[in-house]
Amino acid sequence: MTRAIAFLLSIALAAPGCATARMTRAPAAPLSKGPSQELPDRALLTTYLKQLPPGSKVRARLIDGSTVRGTLMKAGDEGIVVQTNARLPEPPRTVPIDQIRAVDLDSPGGVAKAIGIGVAVGAGTFLGVMLLLVAIYGGD
Repeated sequence: MTRAIAFLLSIALAAPGCATARMTRAPAAPLSKGPSQELPDRALLTTYLKQLPPGSKVRARLIDGSTVRGTLMKAGDEGIVVQTNARLPEPPRTVPIDQIRAVDLDSPGGVAKAIGIGVAVGAGTFLGVMLLLVAIYGGD
């Protein structure tokens, strides 16, 4: 009877580890490059950029559809200065205010965080199963 209960507990511990978590993202709306797309108010964008503290991780989406990611060094009336994230050192990049479509704070996380959580859950499940097996077969 004890072995049957231990077997059922082992299955119960292993079953959730076999399930896959799906992280879905809403598809991004394509940026049209036509002149009909509305640009943000320059005064409002400048005010927003000036209130961001230097050292913030930012993602700037430009009018041409490209993206600049990096550390904000300076924000002024004429534009922003961003130290881009690159393997090789690059000089800071100045982006004029009239080329910026939007600026967002770049949040950490993503794939590496999901992998870390998965590894931790897998290790915890493995340890639980091993402790259960030791309790079953090691105590007699």
